[in-house]
Amino acid sequence: MSRTYHHGALAEAMVDEALERVRAHGADQVSLRSIAQALEVSPSAAYNHFADKDDLLRAVGACGLAALDERMSRVLAAHPADTPDDARARFSGLGRAYLAFAIDETHLFQLTFGPICAAKELPPEETGPFRKLISALDDLDRWGLLKPGSREGLDLTVWAATHGMATLLVEGAVPPEAVEPFIDSMARLIVRE
Repeated sequence: MSRTYHHGALAEAMVDEALERVRAHGADQVSLRSIAQALEVSPSAAYNHFADKDDLLRAVGACGLAALDERMSRVLAAHPADTPDDARARFSGLGRAYLAFAIDETHLFQLTFGPICAAKELPPEETGPFRKLISALDDLDRWGLLKPGSREGLDLTVWAATHGMATLLVEGAVPPEAVEPFIDSMARLIVRE
């Protein structure tokens, strides 16, 4: 199916087309030639904007990271951490948002956190989703809700556990019904009653 695009916006149109294909079928189904063909431009025009397929896929992966960040931003907006209960809800909500993204956007999740994007992306601590996790843990700490002595290194531990669970969900090793027990378990491990 061909798409029209505004002159000068070919790179954006290519990312949009590739994003749609990744979401539907995975990164393996993307090529610069097929994207150029769908947009009715020459392959050389596509190569003027992206050096190769991986370059285009990294741009799509950046869209995936932005989509995850947006989901997590909605959680923070819904729970401003003005009370201890909101701080708890914020922490659990961020975990749910991360896992829902992995379930809802499986192919995009795999690309965003896979080897093509990982080689060129920012380190986790410099991304919006990771900074949101840090903020939620800091809120729990500010309210005195973390178990004593648990704050140091907790950012990476929680992220690794949540990302690991997301990967298990994507690979079908655990069912989606495992999300809530996982979230509850994480909260019990780090949050004081």
